[in-house]
Amino acid sequence: MIPGSSCRGGPRTPDHTRRLPCARSAAAAWLPPQLFEGVIPFTISTQYLDDTVLLMACGEIDRACEPACDRVLASLPAALSDVVLDMQNVPFMDVTGLHFLCALHRHTARHHTRLHTRGWRAQPRYVLDSALHLDLQGADLNTAVRAALDLL
Repeated sequence: MIPGSSCRGGPRTPDHTRRLPCARSAAAAWLPPQLFEGVIPFTISTQYLDDTVLLMACGEIDRACEPACDRVLASLPAALSDVVLDMQNVPFMDVTGLHFLCALHRHTARHHTRLHTRGWRAQPRYVLDSALHLDLQGADLNTAVRAALDLL
């Protein structure tokens, strides 16, 4: 594991790495705090290695994390050769993860950057596999998922 990429109080994040947290949504503010015990808050750490960026996602990717995903996309420079998305610390992903993956794929395609993914756990991988079976005309979902799974 890369230093500073621990989800649970591991080593301090290095200065060349940024961690973007996901705030609890206002819609969930009324829920009792006991529901969130043991839940890993979502973060995306970015680490730049020459002209490659490593995005390390940690926690559950759901609707409440959309602003954090958008901030990561907005912060990516155009002059990269590779973007690596590490999903090994993501136990759950809903359609928000698919939207993030599509947006990341569009960004990398627009800037002629290679997108690599790794560490897909069972549930997020199931979401990707299910998305492959959707027949959406004019959507880049299938292309993005196939790229994420290195099927292109």
